[in-house]
Amino acid sequence: MFEAGRTASARTLAMELDRAPLPYVDGALANPILDVGLVLLILQKNRGITASQIARIGRNRAWLKPYEVKAAIVLHSRTPRPLAMGLVQFLWWRDLARAADQASLAPPLRRAAETLLGIRIKELALGEQVALARIATRGVIAILRRAHDPMVIRALLQNPRLVEEDALVIASGKGTPPAVLQALAEDARLAKRPSLQKALVQNPVTPPAAALHLLQGLPTQALRELTHAPQVPTLVKVAALRIVEARTHPAE
Repeated sequence: MFEAGRTASARTLAMELDRAPLPYVDGALANPILDVGLVLLILQKNRGITASQIARIGRNRAWLKPYEVKAAIVLHSRTPRPLAMGLVQFLWWRDLARAADQASLAPPLRRAAETLLGIRIKELALGEQVALARIATRGVIAILRRAHDPMVIRALLQNPRLVEEDALVIASGKGTPPAVLQALAEDARLAKRPSLQKALVQNPVTPPAAALHLLQGLPTQALRELTHAPQVPTLVKVAALRIVEARTHPAE
């Protein structure tokens, strides 16, 4: 098997490497005609490849030079951790997001990918931030929820990993822009939750129309509390009081 892999033609290798047994792969790695495309075939398609074979690929500078090979090595669950940790810094944001989310990878590697994403978020174009927000892991969500662009927040709200606590942090943030608060108030999944409604109406920069609309969904006791809260805008307090009076003394 080893000799068959070592002497096979490029065409034969292309047909065999995705399912070849380990001795054949060992021979192929010693075959002088093995190119980057065939190396990627081994990394991405051969389910039996071992950690030692991946390490062997990682020691070959010519094979390792292309970005695609670096990414395939980092994203492979059998890659030796020191090799993967040394290469993760070269990944682009989308592959960093994949690495952070891939449960088969070692936790330290996933955390490293998250950390790098957090550092690079500010360098991403708006469209890239929006795309990342939709698939971000918990560690990245904690960073993206501080974003000031409503497009990023709207995308983040579509992320199934985002929880109510994240929305509350955004809603109660002192520096959260009105447009972001408006996006929260319009979210179909979270805007009906009383805790978020209360946080939004208490934020003095929430757009008045949104705050007044949210008041209608709050229980009476929460409305009474709002009328005495120090930071709640006067307009919201007056509206809350009128709703309480209407509920307490409905017109006959």
